[in-house]
Amino acid sequence: MKPSYEKLVPSSGESFRCFDRSALRSPVKWHRHPEVELTYIAKGSGSRIVGDHIGSYGDHDLVLSGSQLPHTWASDEYRGQPYDRHAAIVLQFHPDFLGPDFFSCVEMEVIARLLERAKRGLWFPDDVAVEVGRRMEALITAVGPSRLIGLLSILDRLSRCNAAKTLASEHYRYLAVGVANDAMETRIQTICDHIAGNLSDPDLSHHELADLADMNPSAFSRFFKQSTGRTVSAYINELRIGLACRLLCDSNAAVVSICHQAGFSNLSNFNRRFRQLRQMTPREYRTRFRTSI
Repeated sequence: MKPSYEKLVPSSGESFRCFDRSALRSPVKWHRHPEVELTYIAKGSGSRIVGDHIGSYGDHDLVLSGSQLPHTWASDEYRGQPYDRHAAIVLQFHPDFLGPDFFSCVEMEVIARLLERAKRGLWFPDDVAVEVGRRMEALITAVGPSRLIGLLSILDRLSRCNAAKTLASEHYRYLAVGVANDAMETRIQTICDHIAGNLSDPDLSHHELADLADMNPSAFSRFFKQSTGRTVSAYINELRIGLACRLLCDSNAAVVSICHQAGFSNLSNFNRRFRQLRQMTPREYRTRFRTSI
């Protein structure tokens, strides 16, 4: 999918941005920008797409996305709270905002390596997320030199985390070709929104999406596979299994009910896809990962 380009402009008197995502009036969709972005979601759940990574997120989700790496977060409707209302803190800074050679100096070597790894997206465990989340919250109202020091301290803490997990695949690359085509981006956004809004519909089809994109099925298949590294069915199944995982952990619903809520028409196919993507059965997943309700 072709992500939309987002131009970010810091407020007057600031060289980088740090804000509560819920303060924005419109939701942010699949997008990219030159700035490095650190996103912390204290409470919420849904699907996270970073490059060619599709995964689930829950409370205390902390992700560092590198420059020009496409990304988005889509919340679970069953939790009743859209992502743009989540208490998500977002920190954004251009890699060269302190000068093109700042992160090349020897003192910044570990942070330079962190930013290089972030080109594929980095996820951080809960203990680091909570600690860094508190620092990001304080950064929203910080002013003067303490604001810049706060940013550098956050990057220093992240650079010392050995448990960070890379998200996008090793071979993932995004190449921005020419000037963004508004019509194409509108078409892609329509497809993304349609898939996210109809995951529970077992009749959601490849032909339906191709029609929505105003493309013939074979051309749409090539376009989608080239852009995401996945077939349409694989992409939809990953999102559906992610939704099923959260339902298994956050509800007492029977597995067969969750199967249908996640958009699968029969239990055997659901179990097969679940095992394929999670290497265990839905019941085993619930036993291992659920918290008390």
